[in-house]
Amino acid sequence: MRSASITAFAGVLLFAPSHAAFASSASPTTKVAELVVPGGPPPKLVTSFPADGGEVAAGALVIKLVFDQPMTADGWSYGRSGDAEFPACLAKPRLLADGRTFALLCTVAAHKAYALEVNAAPAFTGANGRLAKPSRLSFTTTDTAVLSLHDALEQAGLTEADEPIMTWRDPGVGVSKSLPPSAP
Repeated sequence: MRSASITAFAGVLLFAPSHAAFASSASPTTKVAELVVPGGPPPKLVTSFPADGGEVAAGALVIKLVFDQPMTADGWSYGRSGDAEFPACLAKPRLLADGRTFALLCTVAAHKAYALEVNAAPAFTGANGRLAKPSRLSFTTTDTAVLSLHDALEQAGLTEADEPIMTWRDPGVGVSKSLPPSAP
């Protein structure tokens, strides 16, 4: 009888620790943060203003880049391309309310060939986490001049609702406005 109770006691010692460890690790539930796995096709540039190979007026220019899917506001990249001129642009484009279109404020000189690499150092990122494929945008300019931001927005097919707005670094908020042309 004594050996039966020793065997039963030994069985409890052999099985209890693993069962107790399993029970203690499984009993408190731990929530894991949402896991996002990038999926779907990478974003691609579907249209632009100016159109690749197109011709636009010199002066104020809004470069418009439209992607085929929603994008993130802070993921963007553009740079020099080959031997063509590079437009003088603000550093950061603005993602418009549709979530797929970026607008970049620039100025260009008359009778020049311009080109820029879109996403040369991949950073344009879709809402799905995928990087856009790099592309090139080239265009030429005429001698016609666009002098105001309003005219440049209309030329790019944008409305006042699409107007790129800048926030200043001071505590107040400012809106960029183009100055009227000065009288000669």
